[in-house]
Amino acid sequence: MISSRRLFGMSKSLLVLISLVFAVSVSAQRYLPLEMYYTNSAYNQLKYHSDSTYFNSHISLKPILDSRVNEAEVYNDEGTYYYWITQKLFKEHFLVFEGEDFWCAVDPILDLEAGTNFSADSLSLLYWNTRGARVQAKFFNTVAFNTVVFENQIFVPEYEGNYYDAHGEFFSNPAATVYTQNNAVIPGFSRTKPFKTTGYDFNMAEGNLSWVPSQHLNIQLGNGKHFVGDGYRSLLLSDFAPNYPFVKFQTDLWKGRIQYTTINAIHQNLYRIPLHTTPEATYERKLGAYHYLDFAVNRSLNIGVFEGSLFQRVDSSGTQPLDPMFFNPVIGLNSAVKTQNFEFNSILGLNARLNLFGTFFYTQLVFDQGKVGGYQIGVRGADAILLGLSTQFEYNKVNSNTYLSEYNRMNYSHFNLPLAHPLTAGFQELVFRMNYSNGRWFINNHMVFNQRIAVDSINTGNDILMNQTSNNGSFATKNVFFNKLEVGYRFNKKYNLQAFAGMIHRREYGFNVQPETNYLYFGIRTRLQNKYRDF
Repeated sequence: MISSRRLFGMSKSLLVLISLVFAVSVSAQRYLPLEMYYTNSAYNQLKYHSDSTYFNSHISLKPILDSRVNEAEVYNDEGTYYYWITQKLFKEHFLVFEGEDFWCAVDPILDLEAGTNFSADSLSLLYWNTRGARVQAKFFNTVAFNTVVFENQIFVPEYEGNYYDAHGEFFSNPAATVYTQNNAVIPGFSRTKPFKTTGYDFNMAEGNLSWVPSQHLNIQLGNGKHFVGDGYRSLLLSDFAPNYPFVKFQTDLWKGRIQYTTINAIHQNLYRIPLHTTPEATYERKLGAYHYLDFAVNRSLNIGVFEGSLFQRVDSSGTQPLDPMFFNPVIGLNSAVKTQNFEFNSILGLNARLNLFGTFFYTQLVFDQGKVGGYQIGVRGADAILLGLSTQFEYNKVNSNTYLSEYNRMNYSHFNLPLAHPLTAGFQELVFRMNYSNGRWFINNHMVFNQRIAVDSINTGNDILMNQTSNNGSFATKNVFFNKLEVGYRFNKKYNLQAFAGMIHRREYGFNVQPETNYLYFGIRTRLQNKYRDF
C-alpha cells in the first residue's frame, strides 16, 4: 500500500512537472462564490477604483475570477483579535494548511433556518437543515481547486413545495408512453427524496479544478453553474438550475479589452430511460455549448454577445450520435448552420453595461428563432443616498414560447428547470432590491412584482416542461407580489458566516391563485450560493 506521505510526494512531483512545462508568471485563479454579497463587491470595486483595468471590467460572466478583483477588500477583516476563537470566528478560515508551494482552507457549510408560516392553517415548524464543508486549495500558483459537499432536510411554505413538486422527475412505463412524476427538484440545488411526508431530503456536491497555463488563459473543469449578465435575473444563462458537469476555456485578448469564454456542459432531462441495465434507470441527456464574447469599449462601457446551444445526446430510445458542432468554439456558428428541431435548440443574446458616474445601467436582449424573445433593463448603484446603502431596479419581459422547442426535451432547461429566468416565458416583472450595511450589521429588502399567465389547462407557451405552442390570444393572468426582508450580522467574510432573521410575504391576485404566505424565520448560515424563493 502506498503511504500518504509517498502519495503526496508523487502528487507534488506531478504538479512540479506541470508547472515547469508551462512556466510563466501567473497566479492560480480561484472564483468568487456566486452569492450576491460577493458579486456585489466586484461592482463596488469598479465604482470606486479609478485605476480599474479592462481586465477588471469583465465581471458579467459569473462566477468571477478572483484575479479580477482586489481579494483583500472582498475577504479580509482588518480588526484585531486577541484570542484563537475570535480569530477563527471573525477573521480566518476555519482550518488552514500552508506550505511553500501550497495553501488549503476548510470551512463549514451551514444553513440552519427555522420558522413558521403565519398564514397557514396550522403553525407547523418549517426549516432548512444544511450541513457540509468546503475545501479550497492552491498549488504552485498555477493550479487551484474548490469542492463543496452538503446534505439537507427541509420543510418549506406551500408555494415553494408546489413549485418543487411541479418540476420533479418523470418515470415511464416500458413503452415510454405514460409518465408519472415524483421526487421534486429544488432550484439551484438538486432533485429530492420524500422526507417525513411533506419534507424534502437531498444532497449536493460541486467542485472545480482551475488551471492557468498562461496569464491570458484559464481552463476550468468542474461541476457547477454559471450566470451571464449584470442584473438580478439573467435572460441568457442563470444559476437557477442545479449544477452540471462542464469544461470552460476563458481567454483575454487585446490588452484585456476582449474576454472570450466557451463552456461545454452536460445537461439532463429528468425523464428516466425505460430500458436500462443499471440498478437505477438513468436520465435522458443533452449537451450544452455556451459562447460569450465580452468587449470593453472603454473603461465605462462593456458589450457582450452570447450564444447558447443544446444538442440531443440521450433520449427515451437510447444514446444518439454525438454532433461534432458541440465542440465548435466560434460564437454564432452553431445557430447559423443548424436548424432548430428535435435534435437542436439555441438562443442568441446581447448584454451591455454602462458605468456612469458610479451608477451602473445594464440591459439584455434574448433572440429566439430570429425574433426578440425578451429584454431586460436595469440600474444599480451604491452610496448615492446613504453610505453603505445600495439599490437596484430591474424590469424583465419575456414573450411566450421563448426558450421552448417543438420537442419539449430540447427546451432551454436542465433538471426540469429553466436555464434562464425562473418563470420561463409569458411574463413581465419588476424587481427592487435594497441592501444596507454598517460594520457587520446588514439589512436587505428584496421586492418582486410580476404578471404571468395563469392558465394551466392548456399549453400557453410559458412552461419549461411543455413544447412550443401555436395557441395565441389573450389568456387569464395573475399578479404575484413577493417581499423578503432580512436583518443580520455577518461574523466572517471568508465564508459569509452570518446570523439572520427575516420575513417573506407573498400574495397572488387574479386567476388561479395560491394561498397567501407570511413566513417568519431566523437562523445561522454560511451563504456561498444564491437560494431563490421568489418564483
